[in-house]
Formats: sequence, structure tokens, C-alpha cells
Amino acid sequence: MEKYREELVANIKAKSISEGITDREAFFNYYCNHLEESEILEDSHYLFFKGKGRRNINVQIDGYVYNEVDEKLTLIIIPELSYYQNITLTRTEADAQFKRAKAFYFDADMLITNAEESSEGYGLAWDIVNKKMNVKVLELFLLTDNIKSDLIKVIESTQENGIRIDYSIFDIMRIKAIDESATGREALKIDLLEEFDYSGISTLSASKTSEYSAYLCNVSGELLARLYDKYQSRLLEGNVRSFLQTRGKVNKGIRNTILREPEMFFAYNNGIAATAEEITFNEDGTKIIGFKSLQIVNGGQTIASLANTWVNDTRHGSREAIKKIHVPMKISVVTTEVAQDLVPNISKYANSQNKVSDSDLESNHEFHRVIEEMSRRIMAPTAKGAQFGTYWYYERANGQYKQETYKASISVKKKFEMTHPKEQMFKKIDLAKSYNIYLQKPHIASAGAQKSFMRFTSWMVPKWNKNKNFVNDNFYKEIVSLIILFKRTDYIVKNQTWYDSYKANIVAYTLSAIFHKVESDFPNLTIDLLDIWKIQDITNGWYRQVQIVSEIMYEHLISPERTVENVTEWAKREISWELAKKIDFELDSLFMEELINKKYIHTQQEAAVREQKEINELTALLEVYEYGEAFWKEVNFWGERERIWNIQDKSFLKIATQIESGGRQPSDKQAVKILKILEKARLESFPQ
Repeated sequence: MEKYREELVANIKAKSISEGITDREAFFNYYCNHLEESEILEDSHYLFFKGKGRRNINVQIDGYVYNEVDEKLTLIIIPELSYYQNITLTRTEADAQFKRAKAFYFDADMLITNAEESSEGYGLAWDIVNKKMNVKVLELFLLTDNIKSDLIKVIESTQENGIRIDYSIFDIMRIKAIDESATGREALKIDLLEEFDYSGISTLSASKTSEYSAYLCNVSGELLARLYDKYQSRLLEGNVRSFLQTRGKVNKGIRNTILREPEMFFAYNNGIAATAEEITFNEDGTKIIGFKSLQIVNGGQTIASLANTWVNDTRHGSREAIKKIHVPMKISVVTTEVAQDLVPNISKYANSQNKVSDSDLESNHEFHRVIEEMSRRIMAPTAKGAQFGTYWYYERANGQYKQETYKASISVKKKFEMTHPKEQMFKKIDLAKSYNIYLQKPHIASAGAQKSFMRFTSWMVPKWNKNKNFVNDNFYKEIVSLIILFKRTDYIVKNQTWYDSYKANIVAYTLSAIFHKVESDFPNLTIDLLDIWKIQDITNGWYRQVQIVSEIMYEHLISPERTVENVTEWAKREISWELAKKIDFELDSLFMEELINKKYIHTQQEAAVREQKEINELTALLEVYEYGEAFWKEVNFWGERERIWNIQDKSFLKIATQIESGGRQPSDKQAVKILKILEKARLESFPQ
């Protein structure tokens, strides 16, 4: 623990100095990054506020998160940092801290009379008072570098003015456990007997393979409602959470069945599909009494609607009705090692019967696998006098970076971190945010990780389906350049004399405004992103341009004429971006010198697409030969028997079945067609 504490303090100090922020903000970012990776939080905002509430009570928060799906506001508070001191956090001190954060919510009306109108604290308090956020759950998070007392076991939820209040402490021990876990996540462990006074879920073993075990269950509606009410969207697999976030969580048809025909719910409802890393059985093995990492992969609207009706429709007798309900559930138990790839596929196929578009379910799309492969292969140019090359590491699945050296020796770990620096690791949400900004959608980039990712996916999937060769080495380098551009702009903004808050929104609007200005005013010129890749930094022209535009965008975002009081929420509105595009500004002369002819870039891109097409075709040809003639004869025979081949399929398969016996050799393009025929066979259930 002492060693971990030293490393934590060193990281915070280094982050504070390098980013020009306070130790408190660096600590907040460090802890919240871990909680976001664990999917405990999403899109945290640093917001330090101190004041006085009613009866002169001390009020303080250090940040917040608003979850639209759960209608939950999380207020985060940090006590004074202890640094190298080993101090125990007592229950008395924890309660005092929680009281300060809670007062921000319940005394918000008093706070806005004293707070500075331009401050983030004012905007959040104003939103609370004017009910701009639907809040049914107030969650209080205490982040500390102390160790909580062993006497603090469980802090029960409370109710105040119709709001449920939950309390969580994340001390250094808990963050250390998350940091050192193989996946970088905190496993969600559920004990049905202890937490819900429930004897267990009746179950029947259905299937077992080397990768998973499957069970069929009959679950009470009451248990599902109470499970979701307690854990909310932490129970939902990422794709399902995204789907609910874009569609709304309450299904009126489900609600009507619950209230009017609860005894028919089992017959009408398709049930839910779930996964878990482990399940615990009772002594005779007939009932499930506990879960580790339970995730709902299909049926998110069912469980969310049950919980919502359980809580909000008591006057209509919802609880008595839900106690009559049982829901069919299929649960697959998958190991931690295969969960990252298998769970998204289970989610995809489980949802294939529902009205969920491909873009709702494409977090495991081949696009991301190709970017991952490129990130392991393409070395970045050396920069800043370095005598060795480094890689930008694309973490396609959560915890991949950590897994690379999880069980490695110290020397191997250091070597990996030298060539793959942690600051050069980026995730799917980083890619999506940066590219949405490039596509001139800063309001989408400001709307939260899930919504931003889904919008990027809705752009990417059709483009991939039309011609996947757009994902080539140049495209990958441009993505990294956009990540670098975002990081450097972030640094420039927070070090400006005028800067106060709303950094993420300012960065998004600044870059999109520059991209838009060049495109609209100089249609024959464009920005060469590969210049950034070559030097692994932004140019002097970019630096000066960002300084100019960022202040203009800051003034736009905090303008008194905005139609939404909370600046963070205002930045998410399309009207905000439409107004920002109308603001005129000059392009710096040095920046202008760096623009190049659009035809040149277009020629480069076309060449890169052609080259990638040739690479893909050559790879396809090698794959056809690797399968071998015997395999293709088996494919051909199976398809003939199943009567799925058309005349063109037969002609291509004739070539494939003679590749080793002196027949006509397939061309690169023909190899691509042959592999598509194999894909067709697999969709028709070819067994290999």
C-alpha cells in the first residue's frame, strides 16, 4: 500500500504540473478515470464548489455526473488530500462529507442567490432548482486517498423529499483493487439472500461448452425490479445501455401489461438474456443465489420498465401486480478471458429479433478490430529527441492495455510501457469523440460518451459497408493526429488567462469551428492531418489558431443570450453549434500557410484506398490458399446439397476446388469473391 500510495501521489503531482491543474483536479481525474473504466461512472465533470447553505451549513462538491437513463445525479466530494499520511477515514468524517454534498442538492435554491452566475456551480444549481434534470436518485460519491475504517461496512440508502439517496466511498484500497485487476473493472457481486432476502432463482442447466455454460430460469418480477432499482444501468451490457439511452427506457406496452394483466406477462414477454462471469448455487444446486458481473444483454426495456413501474406506480397497485409476475431468463456464464469478445456477440444475436439497428449493436464491429491491428503494427515517428519509436495503443476492449503486462516481469512491463506509453493509449470513445469533432459535430461530442459513440457508429457502418478500404494506414494516422490535436488543444485551453471552466466543450467547439471555417471559406484548401502525425505534435500555426478561436468559443458558450442556463447542457444543443458557425473570425497567417490544396489530399486518399484494396485482395488470396483445396470441395459439396449456390457461386467455387491440382489460379479479386461465398455458406449454417 505504501508503494501504491507513493505512485499515486507521483502520478497526481506529475499530472498537475504537466496539465497546469490543481492537485485536487488531478486526483479527481485519476479516480474518475478508473471509475469510468469500471463502468461505475460515465462522463464525469470536475466542478469545485464551496459555499454556505441553510442554517449556515457547509456546502461542497468537486464534480458531478448526470445519468439520463437512470434519472440519477451523482455528486462527488473529495476531503483534504493526505498525500503520504496513512489516515483512517471514520464514519463520522464520511457522514460530514456526505452532508456537505447532499446540501448542494437540497439547498440549491439558496446557492444560486449567492453564486457567481458564470460559474459551473451556479449552472448546476440552477438546473436542479428549475428541474432541468429528472432526478429520482441522488448518488453521493466520496473519493479519498485515505483508507476507510473497517467499521464502515454498509451505508444504507435514505429517502428525503421523495428522492432516494445512495452513498459510496472509494478509498485508496478500493481504487488499488480496480487498478490491479486483470480487466481494470470492479466486479459487481450480488448476494440474493443477503441483499434482497430472496431464497434463489429456480434454474435448469441447458447447455455447456468450453466457453460458456447456459441455464434457463424463471425469475420473479419483484426481484428484477429491485435488482434494477438498486444497480440500475450497471446491470446493462454497453450495447443495451446505448440503445436505452437513445430510445428512452419506459415501454408503455410493458407498463400496461404489468398494471392490467400481470398474470399474462410471462406469456406476452420474450424474456431477458443475461451473462455473468460466475454464479453461485444453493446446496442442492437447484437455485441461483448469487452472481458475479451480471449483465443484461437483451431485455433492457423489460427490466427497466419493471423497476420504473415498481417505484412510480404504487398508487396504481404496481407492487402487488409485479409480485404476480415471472419472467423467463436465459443466462450464459462466460469466463473473464472470453467475456470481452463473447458478451457483445451474445448481445448482438440476442437482439437480432428486436427493432434495434445494426449501429446500436456495433461496438464490436470489424472496423475496431482493423484499427486495433494497425495500432499494434504502425510505429509513430520519433519525436522530441527520442532515440526509439513508440506506438499509439488502441484499446478496443476494456482492460486490454493492462492485460498486456498483467503477469509480466517488471523489466518486460517497463519495456512495454516505454514503447507503448500510457498517455498514447486511446479508446473507442476517444476515437468517436475526436472524429465527431472532425465531422463538425461538437454538440454530439459534448453529449456524452455513449451518444457520441453511437453517432460515430451511425456514420461509420454505412461507410464501411460501402467500401471498407477507407480504413487504411493513412486513415489510422489521421485518427491519431486527431487524438493529438484534441490533447494539445485541451492543454492550450486550460492554460489561457481567461479560462475558468467548460474545457471539454470549448475544445470541441474550437476545433470544429476551425474545420468548418476552412471548409466554408477556402473550398480549394484543406488541413493536412498527416503533418501532425509526422511531428507527433501540433504546428505553431495550429497553436496560434487554437488560442484565437478558443476564447471566441468560450464567449459564445457562456453568452447571456444562450437559451439554456447550464453551459454544459447548452453545448449539447444543435442550435448552439448552428449559432457558433455564424461567428466570424480570421484565420491566422501562419495557420493559412500550412493549408494545402484539397486535390492533393484527395489524391493521397484515393491512392491509400487503392493500396488498401490491393492489400485486402492479396490477404484474401493467401486465405483462400491457406484453407486448401479439400476444404473448398467440402464447402462446394455442402452447398450443392443445401441448394444455396447460384451459377456465379459455382463458377468461383470451381476455381477454388482446383487450386492444388493444376487448375486455373484465382486472381486477387476472385479470392475476395470466394471468401464472400464462404461467408454466405456460414450464414446458411455451414458447420466449419
